[in-house]
Amino acid sequence: MKGNFGPGGWRRQAGAVLLLAGAVGTILRFFRLGARELSIDESLSWAESSAPSVTAVLRVQHQLDSGKFPIYELAQYEWMRVFGESEAAMRALPALIGSLSIGLVFILAVEVLLAASGSAEPSPASLRSAASPVKERASYESGIYMVSALCALIFAVGLPSVEIARQARMYSMMQAWILAQVIFLFRARRLGGRANYAGLTIFSAIAVATNFTAVLVMAAEAVWLIYLLIADADARSDAGVRSAAPWLMGLALVAAIVLLLPFFAGLRYGVEGVKRGDYDWIKPPGPWEPLATFESGLGSWPFPLFALLAIAGGIQLWRSHRTEAVLLILWIVLPPIVLFAGSYLVTPMLVTRYLISSFVPLFILTAIGIESLPSRNYRAAAIIAIVSLSILRVSSDLGPGDNRWRDACSTAVSIAGSDRRVGFYNERYLVSYYIPAAQRDSVQVVRVPFDGTGSEAPRVAIISPTVASAQAAEIRREYPVVVARFKNVTVVSRPGPGVQNAPAS
Repeated sequence: MKGNFGPGGWRRQAGAVLLLAGAVGTILRFFRLGARELSIDESLSWAESSAPSVTAVLRVQHQLDSGKFPIYELAQYEWMRVFGESEAAMRALPALIGSLSIGLVFILAVEVLLAASGSAEPSPASLRSAASPVKERASYESGIYMVSALCALIFAVGLPSVEIARQARMYSMMQAWILAQVIFLFRARRLGGRANYAGLTIFSAIAVATNFTAVLVMAAEAVWLIYLLIADADARSDAGVRSAAPWLMGLALVAAIVLLLPFFAGLRYGVEGVKRGDYDWIKPPGPWEPLATFESGLGSWPFPLFALLAIAGGIQLWRSHRTEAVLLILWIVLPPIVLFAGSYLVTPMLVTRYLISSFVPLFILTAIGIESLPSRNYRAAAIIAIVSLSILRVSSDLGPGDNRWRDACSTAVSIAGSDRRVGFYNERYLVSYYIPAAQRDSVQVVRVPFDGTGSEAPRVAIISPTVASAQAAEIRREYPVVVARFKNVTVVSRPGPGVQNAPAS
């Protein structure tokens, strides 16, 4: 590791950087957490977690988001019982998990670099230039903690990790399980031991049960284990350093699949969701979409710098410790390739949140790339540029939002009359959530019918921006009066006493 610090200096520097990462990362995750209204997906999580009992949570989650085990929804259910169901309260759980994940990223980077340091001894030239081999080793390991702390800082301010930590969805929790799983993977490779194999199995199963996209990481690991079987066959002399055979780690991953067998029956409901059109909102990817996904995830301005430094870090790691480089590269490139292929073979599915864990190895390689720069000044400039550009990109999403849904629902309830029913076509759970809390139990939210049974239709309806133009026109024929517009959310009504057409806009 480069630098003019002794081991003690490196440790103090690493500790300061890690504390900075924790402080800044926590602020970014909790700042103005309730300033924006829920998204459509967050309202779905609310509907699942706001059920009156654990049994009801299991039933509702199976109906709305089947194909996985409701680990996050059950945790959110208990969290909401204590802290309430405001936007800030619901998002606080993922934000807390995201803040704790900063420490997990630090531990993961340490494990990666310790595994790398065990696969090659310091060169004879470096040993001759050191006061002693022990001092050289201590300095090298101290540098490991500095690079790991830098990786934690990059993760703490990175747009992808901050974004999912500010959403009341399961992706922040899934990422934490994946981080723990990969930590145990590297520990099993480096140290062996039943505890590490058990951790690898348990966290693999929990991650996939939380969200099925975690299996993309396991696919990258499976390819890596095949590579290890080939590489280890030519390196039997490393058995003392590499105490775990690849087949043992593969057996741990298979054991995770066995643990998940009782839940595999639910996957067929996910397949039925494809047939129902649950994923029709995802557009078919273009030929450069895998790369564009990383660009949109990191931000247009930070992305080129991340790419250059990650490539430099990947080359550096490949030259010195190829085994670890192979896994990090596979972790970055294989998940988007799988989703890209699945988008054309099954249904479009290439979106950033399904690739959220693939940004972590990119951050590790970026930190290594910064460390590989030739001078301390260059490294300082790169760190300042990465952190500044990332925070600027994140800060653009932290401003206060609007209250379109809250205002629309309040207006709709005020003119619903004695019928106490509000119609919707899309976004049922957003409408349900933003019905004023004091009236939520007495107001019925019903889907707008198109079967000609006008007498059964509610007096007022809310048209969301996701309603197709043909469907919106059909609604407007039944509800010709525009009561109010709140940006792209429109409250419409049937003609009636005291209800007048709003001016066209």
